[in-house]
Amino acid sequence: MAQSFRALLDLCKRRGFLYQSAEIYGGLRGAYDYGPLGVELKKNILNSWWRQNVYYRDDVVGLDTSIITPHPVLKASGHVDEFTDLLVDCTLTKERFRPDKAPSVKFLPFAEKPESGEIPIEAPDKETAKAWQKTIQEQLAPGIVTSVHGKNIHLHVKTLVEPNENGEGGSITFKANGVPELKICYHGYVEPTTNSPFLTDSRPFNLMFKTFLDPIDPIERVIQTTKKHDVDSKQSTREAVDEVLRPSTVYLRPETAQGVFINFEQVTRTMKTKPPFGIAQVGKSFRNEIRLEHGIFRTPEFEQMELEYFVAPWESGHWFSYWRQRRYNWWLEHACYPKNFRQRDHGKNEMAHYATGCTDVEYLYPWGWGEVEGVANRGNFDLTQHIKNTNANFEVVEDEVRISPNVTTDHSLIPKEKPARYVPHVVESSCGLNRAMLAYLCDAFHQVVDETGTNKQPRTILKLDPRLAPIKCAVMPLTGKAEFMPIVEKVAKSLRRQGWYTVVESQKLKIGKRYYRHDEVGTPWCVTVDFQSLEDGTVTLRDRDTGAQQRFAWQDVKKHIGEKLSDADDDN
Repeated sequence: MAQSFRALLDLCKRRGFLYQSAEIYGGLRGAYDYGPLGVELKKNILNSWWRQNVYYRDDVVGLDTSIITPHPVLKASGHVDEFTDLLVDCTLTKERFRPDKAPSVKFLPFAEKPESGEIPIEAPDKETAKAWQKTIQEQLAPGIVTSVHGKNIHLHVKTLVEPNENGEGGSITFKANGVPELKICYHGYVEPTTNSPFLTDSRPFNLMFKTFLDPIDPIERVIQTTKKHDVDSKQSTREAVDEVLRPSTVYLRPETAQGVFINFEQVTRTMKTKPPFGIAQVGKSFRNEIRLEHGIFRTPEFEQMELEYFVAPWESGHWFSYWRQRRYNWWLEHACYPKNFRQRDHGKNEMAHYATGCTDVEYLYPWGWGEVEGVANRGNFDLTQHIKNTNANFEVVEDEVRISPNVTTDHSLIPKEKPARYVPHVVESSCGLNRAMLAYLCDAFHQVVDETGTNKQPRTILKLDPRLAPIKCAVMPLTGKAEFMPIVEKVAKSLRRQGWYTVVESQKLKIGKRYYRHDEVGTPWCVTVDFQSLEDGTVTLRDRDTGAQQRFAWQDVKKHIGEKLSDADDDN
């Protein structure tokens, strides 16, 4: 599976889906640029999401809010104080990671609870292994018994005590020379890459990118505040600096949702709407992730497709179930292997304190199940917080309580007074566009071997849903002769006018190899213009998945492709 994922990443770079950002300057860790085909694939996924959630409905509108977000907005929402992950440092490798994603320690032999054994620490190479062994023996655990085997350092263990449910009380006791007992704390996990148990205690780490919207360099104010601050003051230097910088402090938004919430009243006023209705938004968000991994799966800059659906409190359970199923169906609609998608309901200990329900859609990536979307019943927490901090008018007032037909209702939540007043509850669908792209690439990536031919090397077919495919059609002259080009250009022009990305593939390669090149990037149809085309105006249309070829008048190609794309939409 890992080999297949590496092959996919190689394809993405080689054929123009993904590039390492600033590669000519050595690259920027966790940052990627989307090439010509990556842009198209991402846009097609976004368009499918927008069509289903906005254009196919009469109760959802769109919004595009600012990325730069003032401090008070994120203070009210809880992000300034609570939007944190726990952070752990490995004192040996200097790597940082989240403990909730880290594995437990592995032994040689791989026993779960050995009476004694050896912990292997895997270094990148033999030289690093020797350097790490020296650091362990001289700084981290003086006197410890170790041995080096190639690029692995083996720590000789005497006993291991597992931590309790609170992550406390765990320890590892090592065999040592010259000391009666050599023990370190063990919280139930190790550094994920190397299996190192030499870790700091966990500490909270705020995930937001902070910056300053100010014509004057804020560093100068930091310097002046630090110089003037009285060391005997009850206020710490950090608190004094934060206070002087607060008026100009802004953040790169960590999610698109807050921009929707603070515009709730303006949208209802301008669009003359009341719950149930939704506001959809697609845009960039930023999180200072501790661990960047798996290509575009976890990056500091990413795009979200979010829908905030506002409902009456007594109907929130119904709408949560509705959107939970509807969003899952969207993922299955475009999948080659639906069984590799699943829903996972959160336990009570996983949900935010204000949520009454949360379900993740997960995809089985080569490294395991990973979240691609979350659907949550957020209650009225967000709107209420902004009301408290701004006195905004987010209440809905109705002379008569409206109960929607065919909607399960919790009558205990219906207001008794007239007119009825309530703050809407929110059912949120939050989907990562970058993760969606990676999931559909993994789902579509096929390597096949032609058992009948002499070439036993596998070739790649990217079986993307035609609606998502970056290139809809490749038009190919049989040879490089100029006489084919007038019809080639006519076919390409007729398809481009439908809004389909179409390329002319006139490389000096055999037609079969050109077909295979487009199989590799997921092009669902190829059109060949040959000598018969010059006689009767017909062309050959070849299907990516079946290899079937049909002959049409060149004017009918757009009709055939249009019907195929339309049928896919009509089926869902």
